Formats: sequence, structure tokens, C-alpha cells
Amino acid sequence: MSAGSPAAAAAAADRASIGGAHPPPQNQLSLNPEWSVRSSAGLHADGDVLSRPDFDTKSWHQVDLPATVLGTLIAAREIVDPFFGTNLKRIPGQGPAATNFSNHPMPDDSPFRVPWWFRKEFPAAARAGDGTHARLQFDGINYRANIWLNGRRIASASEVAGAYRDYEFDVTALLRTDRPNVLAIEIFPPDPCDLAITWVDWNPSPPDKNMGLWRDVWLRTSGPVALRSPYVVTRLEGTDGSRRARLTVAADLVNVTDRPQAAVLRARFEGRTVSKRFELPAGARLRAEIQPEDDGQLTVERPRLWWPHTIGTPELYDATVDVAVDGAASDSARFSFGIREVQSAMTPEGHTRFSVNGVPLLIRGAGWATDLFLRRQPERDRAQIEYVKAMGLNTIRFEGMLERNEFLDMCDREGILVIAGWCCCDCWEKWDKWTEENHVIAPESLRSQIRRVRRHPSLLTWWYGSDFPPPEHVEKRYLEVLAEEAWPNPYQSSATNKPAAVTGASGLKMLGPYEWVPPNYWLEDTEKGGAFGFATEISPGPAIPPIESLKKMLAQGDLWPINDVWNFHAGGQEFHNIRIYTEALNARYGNATSAEEFADLSQLMAYEGQRAMFEGYARNRARATGVVQWMLNNSWPSLIWHLYDYYLRPGGGFFGTQKANQPLHVMYAYDDRSVAVINDHTRAFDGLHVRAHLLDLTGANLHTETHDVAVAAVSSTTIAKLPPGPAGAPYFVDLQLSDKDGKVVSRNFYWLPAKPDVLDKASATWFCTPVREYADLTALRDLPPAQITLGECHSTADSSNEIIHVDVANPSDRLAFFVQFRLADAVGDDVLPVVWSDNYVSLLPGEVTTIRARIPVGSRRALPLSIEVRGLNVSRQTAALARGKAAAGA
Repeated sequence: MSAGSPAAAAAAADRASIGGAHPPPQNQLSLNPEWSVRSSAGLHADGDVLSRPDFDTKSWHQVDLPATVLGTLIAAREIVDPFFGTNLKRIPGQGPAATNFSNHPMPDDSPFRVPWWFRKEFPAAARAGDGTHARLQFDGINYRANIWLNGRRIASASEVAGAYRDYEFDVTALLRTDRPNVLAIEIFPPDPCDLAITWVDWNPSPPDKNMGLWRDVWLRTSGPVALRSPYVVTRLEGTDGSRRARLTVAADLVNVTDRPQAAVLRARFEGRTVSKRFELPAGARLRAEIQPEDDGQLTVERPRLWWPHTIGTPELYDATVDVAVDGAASDSARFSFGIREVQSAMTPEGHTRFSVNGVPLLIRGAGWATDLFLRRQPERDRAQIEYVKAMGLNTIRFEGMLERNEFLDMCDREGILVIAGWCCCDCWEKWDKWTEENHVIAPESLRSQIRRVRRHPSLLTWWYGSDFPPPEHVEKRYLEVLAEEAWPNPYQSSATNKPAAVTGASGLKMLGPYEWVPPNYWLEDTEKGGAFGFATEISPGPAIPPIESLKKMLAQGDLWPINDVWNFHAGGQEFHNIRIYTEALNARYGNATSAEEFADLSQLMAYEGQRAMFEGYARNRARATGVVQWMLNNSWPSLIWHLYDYYLRPGGGFFGTQKANQPLHVMYAYDDRSVAVINDHTRAFDGLHVRAHLLDLTGANLHTETHDVAVAAVSSTTIAKLPPGPAGAPYFVDLQLSDKDGKVVSRNFYWLPAKPDVLDKASATWFCTPVREYADLTALRDLPPAQITLGECHSTADSSNEIIHVDVANPSDRLAFFVQFRLADAVGDDVLPVVWSDNYVSLLPGEVTTIRARIPVGSRRALPLSIEVRGLNVSRQTAALARGKAAAGA
């Protein structure tokens, strides 16, 4: 599609709407559509020839940006279904094993060892001599490139190096108006120990090392002074009704001429206009600031504050910033900003605690994995943000996976905090192997990213190290860049508890676990990943997807027993199989005899594991300041480290997390059998009522107690200690929390062994604390069968979502345990994405409840839809969905 085509306009609108972002201004032309891509092998032409309009590229691959080489081949169907089975291994150049590190040497026969060409024709947007200056902007090239425009090389691979750097080139004199302009870019893959995109042990690395134009390309025009990277910095004063905000408007002004310029920077928002004059030497780039001392309009009384979605509303203001020279507009930008202030402080115990607008915040986050081929997928991104909110998480961590601006716009709009920083391992942390070039690329990469993200209110902090803090000389340079670019937020030297040479202790910890641990681990462990301090990446281990996903990623012959194909979809290094997890599951729940059984039991184990981790940190919030689940999602179909799988199918881990992170929540503590009420709201509650039942395996009552309770704002309140369960058999604990009007606001159901898992703390490693004695929950496999009935399943719809309502009852005298709800289409496939109000629920004898599901209007699905339910002791059944008029027309 051409840059001005309806398809291109629709694509631009889609990108703009992803988070309420503003569309590109008229002085910014997207060059993303319609690139031609080809290997340099056998191509007997250089950039001089390729960047002329008469060169024939009909046989080349056609692609829109962002694009990597391998992603282009997949889009062209030269490579089919690389995620199925071991197909990824069979891609030419993958080598004998699909290594997890991006910076491994490429095999000699790899088609990706040679450079690949990216070529683009576009119309001129500027006319030489009319006072308009044109600059090409590249937001991300991986890894090196020679760049030609209209037969002239404008940059060499010695200048263009670094995946996370952006580049601008003045092309005013080179643009043509009498014929199409042609860009030809010769892109080279990363070499070993280049500061490239890396995948560590999360999943295999693509064999092309993500070579390509992985972010946007723009043609930007301006007058004599260009405007870059505008942002607003907030400082808050006062509290509550007397609060005021003092704003600083800042932007980089670039004098694109060879003579001095006097420029006026102006900003408009909420009916206010502020301005200030600046003098720019020839060719200079100046950070210009308009401060409250310059104009009283930058002091805002009783501002609408930006809050994380778990606390309040993420209010945004729209701003227009422009620069004028001699009274004439030279350049402009539109963006949204939030009035908010983020701070970090060290607790007396030495743990970093973040606050937003003065409110201390327990960080509940998860690590982000971008698409393996770095493809732009706006609908998928929207769905994942909805999942983050549905689980009650307030933070996403980017470890090297630094997402595009439209994704950050969405985080701004939806109130999701972002922790950003460099990746561990590979050359990013092999400082003793850095070349002189690396010492240039690293700080300039940081500069590019700080300029890009500093305007976003969602940005919480920057971690310029991951598994290790950088050595003193590297850290000093990073700190200089942060100061030079006026980074307005906190930063830490790494995600670990290792002190840095310059800044000292980080107040963070990275002590594992990453492998399976039992639910009692989180409150019993006091040395490693247990519920204290700020854990930057921890996990209860593998996350086996539901059987429907396993069937999409594994061939029928590989579904059972577990084999090397399964392990290929695990991780790397210590995580190259799921042996520890499988041994625990078989010991605790009994040996699985099929893939279906294994998947079902895995949802049970993931639910209890994820719930216990997040609840442990919530219960201990006085000394626990943050927890980041490793990870949120996967870059490809995986058996490890996710809260929902690659196909966007939520499983047990999703719903255990959702349960644990209810803003007003009742929970059971595994360490002392106590009951606690968690309040994440910034207001107190009184008149609450807690009811606790101990139940036997049939659901019969063994013990009941009730308590009235009042809880302070942002608190954890322990209210009771339950008696032990029966000897020799598992039992259940059912907790309900009601408000002063009798409405149930939190319900939590636990399955507990007669004897807990016993940890082998003496044998703990950085990734796992082994279990010396497993709990016995095998009796759950032999629960007496129960029946459930489904009432009318119907749906309603608004402009954005269709809401499905499912009435369900347990008319039997037995417990219906761990009942899963699925929304299926006419061919039996899950309707995804879907946000459930609750799932994997247990119903007491005689209990009636309503479950709701929300799906986007317009989701692709084969009608009619149906609801499928099944539980560990409940047979599968389905009910047709009666769709309301609004839903039927959606």
C-alpha cells in the first residue's frame, strides 16, 4: 500500500487509536508501508544502483514496517508455522540447536550471515529552496546499516550501529520532486558481543537475530528549527484538596541550519498558553525548558492526577507544543501527558519502595515478552493490556523488550506502570569484552530510549543493569546521560541486590526462584524469594497451558508422553526441561496418565502457586515492597513463565493471580493458618464481615467462624488463626468477605494438605528451592462426582464489548471442585481474548452463582457460541448462548 492509500491511513489510525495517541502531524510522513526486501546473496548491485527509481524489485518480498528478515519470510509463507513442534529448528541457519542467546555465532550456512536489503520508494514531501528542511528518522535498525538515498550514501555501517539507537539525517538537498525518491538500506546482523536484542533463556532466538527495520521510519519536515522529544515534568505540592502541580514544559530544539536562530517555544494545554525565547547556535541541539518561574500558568491548582488503575483514574492532558522562528511556525507536536510524581525511597530494612503522588505502592508486576519476530500487533497488544488490568497487576517490566510508543501510549491511558531497562546476559553485561564501539553504543542507546520514553506518565523507573550492576566507568557514563537528558523518574543500577560502585545498594533483589516451589514457600522463606523486599523477577516455575493450547503447539504423536518436543518449548540453560515441575505434580496430585490429565492438574498447581506468591507479598506489605512475576507472557508457545499462554488463553495461573490481587481481599496464610484482609484502596473500610469454613472432601462443614473487621487504607490486617484440618486427608478452606451491606466482595477457596510441603532450604540454588517432602493431595483425584446445572446463558453488548452472563448452580450435596468455564465458537475453538470475572471456581453443595465473560465486539468467531464447563469431579457439559439484540448485531 502507498503512504497515502486508504489502507495506509487505516493502519495509521489503528496505531494512533491503540492508546488514545495522537496521529502523526502533517510534518511527519510515515515511511512504513510497502518496502521491498531481499538477501544480498547473488545480488550484483550496490546501494548507488538500488536507490534509483528504475531498479526492478518485482521479485523481492513486499512488507510493511516494522519488519525483520525472518518475519518477512514468514509473512511471505516461505517459512510456515515456525511455532509448531520443532519447526523452528528446521529454519535454514538455525544450526544444530535453537540456542536461546541472540549473540551466538551464526552457522556458516546461514542465509542470514550476509546483509539483507530493504528498499522503499516514496514521494517527495519537501521542495528544496522553499525554506523547508527534511530529515529522515529511523527509530530502530538492527544492527548495522549502510543507507543510500537517491544514489547517494547518507550513512555508513560505522555510523549506524546499535539496535536501540535512533538516527536522523538531513536529506533536504537530496530529495527529488521530479521522480520518486528511493531509500536503499543494507542491513547487517549483529556480531557476537554486539549490544543487540537478546532472548536469554526465555525461548529460542530467531536465527536472523531479528535483523531488520524493527521500528518506524519517518520523513520529518520543519522550518529552520526542529522540535524533538517534548515532555512535561511534574512536581506536586500540598495534599488532597490543597494540592497543586508545578509543571515544566521541555523539548529539544534542533537548529537544522548553518547559522544562529532565535526560536520561541510555545505550549498549549487546557486553555493555557506559555512561551519562552531561546537562542540556538548553528547546528545546535538544545534542551529548552519553560518553568513555573517563567509563567504562572504552569502552576495548576487541584489538578486531575494520573494514577495507576488500581488506585484511581489515569487522567491525561492533551498538549500542543510548537516552535516558531521570526514569527513563523517551524515545527510542532501533539502528545498527552499526565500530572503525577513518582518517587522511590529506601525502607529502614534497605528495600526500595515506590510511591505515586505520595501514595506508597506495592508493585505487583510481570515481565513482558514481545513478539519473537517483533511484529506490530495492535489488537493483540490491546488484549494483553486488558489481561494485565483484569489480573489486578499494576506494572509491566521491560527487560530489554522496550516497546514502541503506541504501546506506551496505551499504558498511559490504561494506568499501567512500566519498569524499563537493559537486558541481562549476552554482551549487555559482558563489560570486560566491550569494544571501544560498545562504549559508545551503550550510552547513546540509553540516550535514544530516555528521549523516547520520558514523556510517558506510565514510566516508573529505569534499570540500567539487570543481573549485575555495571562497573564504575560504565555506570558513571549512564548517570551522565540520565542527567544530560533530564530523566524525571527514579532509576536503579540493576535488578539485583548487588551494590553498584557509584550508587551503592539498589534496594532490589533477584534471588529466585524461577522453578517450581510449593505455595507455602512464599511465606516460609526469609532468605531468597520469599515475601519480603522487592523481588524483580520470581516465579513458581513452569506454566503448562490448557490442553487446547497444547494441541495447537504439539503434534498428536508428541502430546504424550512428555518428550523432547515438549522440552523444546521450555526454556534454555537450567530451564531446558520441566522435570522438576513434573516430579512435583506427580508426587502431590498423583501420576498423570495423559496430556489432558497433565494439563488439567497443571491449572490446579499454577492457580495455587501464583495466588500464594502474590498473596504472600500482599500479606507482608509492611516489609514487602514489590514483586514481578517472571513472566507475564511468551514470545512463542511455551511451557514456562507466563500468566496466559501465547494464544491468549488464560489458565490457572491467570485466575490465581486475578484472585490474589482483588483490591479488597480475604486470604489464607500458609505459614500460620491465619486469615488476613488486604485493602489496596486509599480509603479505610469498616463494617466488614469475614466468614471462614473448613470443609471435608465432600464439601461437608467441619468448622465455621465469623469475624467483624475494620481495615485501614492500603493495609494488611490479620484477624484470626484457623484450627488445623483433619489428620490424614486434604481439606478445604472457604473464605468470604462481605461489606457493611452484606454484599460479598471477596471469595477465596483453598485446597490444603494434611501435612504441608517441606522445603529443603539448605539445598536452595539461585533458581530453585527443592522440596524434601511433598504434600499429599492425591485424594483430590478421587473426589465423589458432583453435578452442576447451567441456567440461561445470555449476552448483552455495548460499543466495545459483548458481556456473557452464565448462571450456574450446584444442586448436589457434594462439592463441585475447580470448575472451568470456556466460551467456544461453532467449531469448538475458544473465543479469545476473553476476560472472565472468575474461573476455575468451586461450588459448595446448593450454591448458585453468576460468572461473566467479556469479549471485544467484532472478535472473529464462528457463530453460534456456547458455554462449556467441566471440573475435576464434574463431567463436561455445554449450553448454547442466547445472544441479545445488541450482541447479535455486534
